[in-house]
Amino acid sequence: MSPPLPAENRTAARALVVGLGVLLAALGMARGFIALLEGTTSPDTRARFTEGAGRVRDFLQELPELAAKEDTALVFGSSIIQHGFSPEVFEAHLRGPRVTAYNLGFPGVEPEVQRLLAHRVAEAFQRRGRRARLTVVEFTPFQATLARGQSSRFHELAQVKKALLATPSDLAKTALRSPEEASHLAALQALGGNSPLAVTSLLEHQLFDGLAPEDPDAERKAIAARVRAGRDRVEGRPVPEWDPMRRGEVRLVFDETREDYLAWARMRSAPEVLKQDLEWRVETSDLLELRFDEGKVAAFAEALRALASVSERTVLLLAPRNRAWVQLTPEGRARLDEVVARLSRDTGVPVVDLSEAPEFTPEDFIDVTHLNESSGRPRLSRRLAEVLSSPAPSMAGPGTP
Repeated sequence: MSPPLPAENRTAARALVVGLGVLLAALGMARGFIALLEGTTSPDTRARFTEGAGRVRDFLQELPELAAKEDTALVFGSSIIQHGFSPEVFEAHLRGPRVTAYNLGFPGVEPEVQRLLAHRVAEAFQRRGRRARLTVVEFTPFQATLARGQSSRFHELAQVKKALLATPSDLAKTALRSPEEASHLAALQALGGNSPLAVTSLLEHQLFDGLAPEDPDAERKAIAARVRAGRDRVEGRPVPEWDPMRRGEVRLVFDETREDYLAWARMRSAPEVLKQDLEWRVETSDLLELRFDEGKVAAFAEALRALASVSERTVLLLAPRNRAWVQLTPEGRARLDEVVARLSRDTGVPVVDLSEAPEFTPEDFIDVTHLNESSGRPRLSRRLAEVLSSPAPSMAGPGTP
């Protein structure tokens, strides 16, 4: 029989147990409060304040089934793909073997998040012993800039997605580089992938948004609410942020909602709104100069390699640019050309460059960077299918698919 523990050891053990109990109780209360707050907030509002964390969660739940399919075409990227790619239009115009296309565009996924996400996708396909028939990987230049990494808001929202995607091995590697970041990611995981920043924003929205005497965006918000309400009536079901029924496409335009959507899009793309949008993008993401963060470029290259390892054919895409507003400086253009050429050379993945394709006009964009759903999305989906169907693409960049 083991000798009894000394009294001071028993006291320390009891204190540890009590402390752990208090910590777990506090954590449970915090998660319960967050669940209550999210449950009383509309899905669209949650998505706006969490910038796609729910879309990542929804996708991870569907990933094992997606990876089991034999004819997948994955179109992977940022919110530019989320809002700019239609699987159905792409399939209808792609010549050759049949594919089932998926929209794997996620907002706020800077390259380090894309690296984690790409590895999760690759691991899922490897477990199933499958390969995607085609993978298109979109590179969003302004998400790989030094300025983007220095934006506290973008950094925190990216950390939430990292926490959702990070494995214990990922956390261990992070801890070797930055114990502080690893502990922060672990704390976010403990909160269920919810950031205090997002929780505070949701709470402020519920408490104060209705109290503002005048909202300059009230009319635009009202039209947007009508669009979403019309979408909900047409769908007749709860629509998750990553919708398996529509293979990840975010659909707002139906016959019943088209008129309201076009009115909303016109208000969002008004010159005075776009001017503010451009100023914000320049300030937070260095949109025109594109001074790149080499660590983020390396992370994107790793994501590209991971996806190419489980795909029969992979291309790197530069999506259309709103040239009426986004006019790169000569130095910014040179930096972009050098980085894209290096990504293609180092990974062996050819480039499809649609950034200055002449068929895309300012009327195809809903803001400075994103295509609209009414004309821009179908045009990109169709053009991408045409380019990938051609043995000698006319819009190829440094490489050819």
